[in-house]
Amino acid sequence: MPFIYRSLLLSIAGLAACILPVHAQTIPEGKQVRIIVPYSAGGTSDILGRKLAEQLSKRLGRVVIVENKAGAGGSIGTEATVRAAPDGTTILLHSGAIATEPAIKASLPYDVTKDLAAVTTAVRGPFALLVNNNVPVSSVAELVQYARANPDKVNYGTPGVGTSVHFASEYFKSASQAPLTHVPYKGASAALTGLMGGEVQVVIDPLATAKKYAEASKVKALAVTTKDRTDLWPEMPTVAESGVPGFDSAVWYGLYVPAKTPAATVNLLNENFVAILKSPEMQEWLTGQGLEAVGNSPKESGEQLVTEIQSWKDLAKTAGIQTQ
Repeated sequence: MPFIYRSLLLSIAGLAACILPVHAQTIPEGKQVRIIVPYSAGGTSDILGRKLAEQLSKRLGRVVIVENKAGAGGSIGTEATVRAAPDGTTILLHSGAIATEPAIKASLPYDVTKDLAAVTTAVRGPFALLVNNNVPVSSVAELVQYARANPDKVNYGTPGVGTSVHFASEYFKSASQAPLTHVPYKGASAALTGLMGGEVQVVIDPLATAKKYAEASKVKALAVTTKDRTDLWPEMPTVAESGVPGFDSAVWYGLYVPAKTPAATVNLLNENFVAILKSPEMQEWLTGQGLEAVGNSPKESGEQLVTEIQSWKDLAKTAGIQTQ
């Protein structure tokens, strides 16, 4: 081989040797990559987290585990992420409660807008507005009229004070001007049991569960809560088109890392997660969960979080939701 070509090949090889480790070191080798889910195993967050971990493992060529750190409304898992090494090996998968929590807690050991960096808003999905089968209404407009005609006699159930469902319900109450009384339960399944038993008359619940109960005729579904109709339940009208113009609320999940994580690492994770979310396999799986892929940029996801926190703070003040 002529010397000039051999030298050129050696130079290219040397350049590759310089470039490849930089990319490889974006997420350190030899350290466990984990997705922290700040809730117990078995819920939607956990199921989604495990699916994302499985797919990310394939793309990175290394094991990615899910670590459940439940408690304190998600703040235990969030704080663990904030305090983790900012190297891309610790990723938080949190629900929309990450935005409602700052609205009701006067003091937290972190500030999610400063101590976390958004990777992407992973998925979004509608809630459905459900009523007990014995409530004599068949539309949102009729529900509002019924509540106004029976003030203080229409109760709505939630999984607890300060949950994203609680805020979505208060948002509906405020936007519709329907006199509804809050009854907090310990979990979503308990709220649905209360609805079926007539303890409460209204529950807002994520689409996948709501649709299952409605199709089994255990409850009545009146509308979905997103601004536009969803392909996940195309025949179901929206709250906005049913008498509460402009209403738009959704369940969503986002991915975050510690704030000082290098931009190159955040971008690498974003590229991988967006590719996962946009894949046909993942989109088909998400449909079965009543969710739709979002996969936006870190900047867009971070801005969304800031906007939502402020919106919920405003609602908490207007609705008189007391801080803890």
